[in-house]
Amino acid sequence: MADLEDRFRRLLLLVPYVLRHNGATVDEVCERFAITRSELVADLNLLFMCGLPGYGPGDLIEAYIDGDQVWIRMADYFSRPMRLTPAEGLMLYAGGQALAAVSGPDPALERAMEHLSDALTPGALERVSVGLESPQELAMVKEALESHRRLHLTYQSQSKDEITERDVDPWALLLSEGRWYLVAYCHRVNDERIFRVDRMRRVVQLSEPAPVPGDFDLSRYDSVYFESAEATTVTLDIAPRANWVCDYYPLLSQETLDDGWIRIRLKAGGTAWLERLLLRLGPEARVIEPESLRQRLTSTARSLADRYA
Repeated sequence: MADLEDRFRRLLLLVPYVLRHNGATVDEVCERFAITRSELVADLNLLFMCGLPGYGPGDLIEAYIDGDQVWIRMADYFSRPMRLTPAEGLMLYAGGQALAAVSGPDPALERAMEHLSDALTPGALERVSVGLESPQELAMVKEALESHRRLHLTYQSQSKDEITERDVDPWALLLSEGRWYLVAYCHRVNDERIFRVDRMRRVVQLSEPAPVPGDFDLSRYDSVYFESAEATTVTLDIAPRANWVCDYYPLLSQETLDDGWIRIRLKAGGTAWLERLLLRLGPEARVIEPESLRQRLTSTARSLADRYA
């Protein structure tokens, strides 16, 4: 992940640089960005597949080496200053405030926030208020993540409306719709769980080490928490013994039906994770909406049954 992030940052700097110095030699560019010729060629090959929506021949970036010179064309928009609407500026500022509250002092972020503040309409920031719940608990959780230490939680469960004591190994922090969630291994149930930080009544860092497993894949949570235009609202009925789902995922609503089952609504940017969850629950879950998910789940179950028949 670090290599990917470093490469992305380098590309954001490399493109404007070459645009200003088109025809620069390979050695000059490699020295400027501390990369090898093969890394430069790989970056240019990646840029060759990027461009504006439409992605036709006239929309893609031209990036190539001619002789010993580096050229980038069809990317003039990188040389123009970014223009944000007032609403986009306020959203970016609010996001920066939230990030600063969690990550602590960062000179680069502080400078960016100052520049953004100067650019916004006078008085606009008076309407911006960013509140993150339980800052003390959040700081403790973040410290345990960084030091790889186990936590003892006094936690209020939403599904059972009870307060429990449990030891957890913190694995990751996620932010969804203004609320923080901790992904952790719970020793009380001997399984992976997600805990809402604002439901933590008490947090104590323990001396036991809690390393993150090498096979832990945070990307599989993206579809759960990433809100987008393609996000789908899903309605499920789950059996009483599967009420742990109410704690595991952030819900839009939850109600107990006459037969004791629980009807939940949640929003997801993708449903691959949900299909796996429903196959795991088996008869303890029913898909109410959308119909397309019900049909896809039925098809997947039949395929699995045929494979293991």
